Amino acid sequence: MKKKLIIGIISVLLILTGVGYGVGSFFVHYALSPVSDSAKRNINEEDKIDTAKGTEKVILQNQKKEQKKATEFKKTTSNANITNNDNLKLQANYKVQEKETHKWAILIHGYKVNNNNMMSYGEKYYEMGYNVLLPNNRAHGNSEGNYIGMGWLDKDDIACWVNWINKQDPNAKIILHGVSMGAATTMMASGENLNNVVGYIEDCGYTSVWDIFASELDKRFSLPTFPVLNISNGVAKLKAGYDFKEASSVDQLKKCQKPMLFIHGGKDDFVPTYMVYEVYDAANCEKDLYIVDEAGHAEAKDCDVDAYWNKVFSFINEKIDI
Repeated sequence: MKKKLIIGIISVLLILTGVGYGVGSFFVHYALSPVSDSAKRNINEEDKIDTAKGTEKVILQNQKKEQKKATEFKKTTSNANITNNDNLKLQANYKVQEKETHKWAILIHGYKVNNNNMMSYGEKYYEMGYNVLLPNNRAHGNSEGNYIGMGWLDKDDIACWVNWINKQDPNAKIILHGVSMGAATTMMASGENLNNVVGYIEDCGYTSVWDIFASELDKRFSLPTFPVLNISNGVAKLKAGYDFKEASSVDQLKKCQKPMLFIHGGKDDFVPTYMVYEVYDAANCEKDLYIVDEAGHAEAKDCDVDAYWNKVFSFINEKIDI
């Protein structure tokens, strides 16, 4: 009788383990695989924050203009390739000024897009006299990778790109400017205090990978954090090689030593606006905060292009040694 009970308990535990692993694998594939359909975001109606129709029209008009700039600018760039610490081949586009300068900007894109999304940013920095580098993050664009790094693995890849710049220009002064997941990458990289990086612009980044996944688990699936995210985190450690809780912008910002501008949309229903106040408060550096009240996620620039760049370059000129 006792033997049957033990066998029964073991069988139940094995079944639960198998089910748990299956659930975790599903969500890891959904969130971190570059070929899943997670970019198609459908959320509960009560979680949506609508932008005013007039503002939405302005944003769409500006996005079309910025995309035209981006397309033309990309044609003028060159390709760069490196191998990162995980032996993945990473690709980027870059453009250097005809007149020698040590000013550099690395423009870091977001989740499940590619560096095309940052070309208009690159065009602006180039216009302002910077050399520019626009990486494709691992598992994005023409860069290799089976799992998305969500900023945590990408911070190490950005370190490789910083080294690439420093080999060419030992006197480089580098700004990291990222949007969404690229902003999380920027904040996470800030804690590494990379050589010749002099300042940061983060636009709508999240507090941690755990927090953004918990938020999306609720909004997309109406599922609780426990036990789904806990199980998924365990599977992610095995498959993708990182811990969602460890992947924290907040913790990294506590080690940041260079100035950072924090930007966020007041109507962001993807990375909730409250997150910017948490990362801002955590930053142990010279800092400023720019909230664009009517902007949704990653729309701060396109809500008012001139105001956005005036804020960015005012901050750089006043706070960053470049």
